[in-house]
Amino acid sequence: MTHKTARAGVTIQKELGAIIATHLSDPRLPDMVSITQVDLAPDLSTARVYVSTPQGGEEREQALEALQSAAGRLGRELQSRIRIRRLPKLVFAADDTLERGEDMIEKIERAIDEDRRMRTRRTVDNS
Repeated sequence: MTHKTARAGVTIQKELGAIIATHLSDPRLPDMVSITQVDLAPDLSTARVYVSTPQGGEEREQALEALQSAAGRLGRELQSRIRIRRLPKLVFAADDTLERGEDMIEKIERAIDEDRRMRTRRTVDNS
């Protein structure tokens, strides 16, 4: 990704977050929707917008549906806020980074607990 593309992605991310917070009132959207990342195609034709919500799962899926159905309106508002020759097509996708992180923490904690149990058994068996 070029510096120009990365910079455009960050700008789109910031502006979309503000637009969603102030201009959308879809009942499928939770109070808090985070735009976590925007990946632009090298030719700037498509912007994959990663979305996270506090609850994840069904809440996030409903938010994605609401955002995708409002993509045209969001794009027009975005075009009026930033100077870009051609606005990329907005494609919304789930960001499950938080869930994967929580799952990883849970697995690490289980491994640590298992290690403690094994050490305790060895200590008892050697006594």
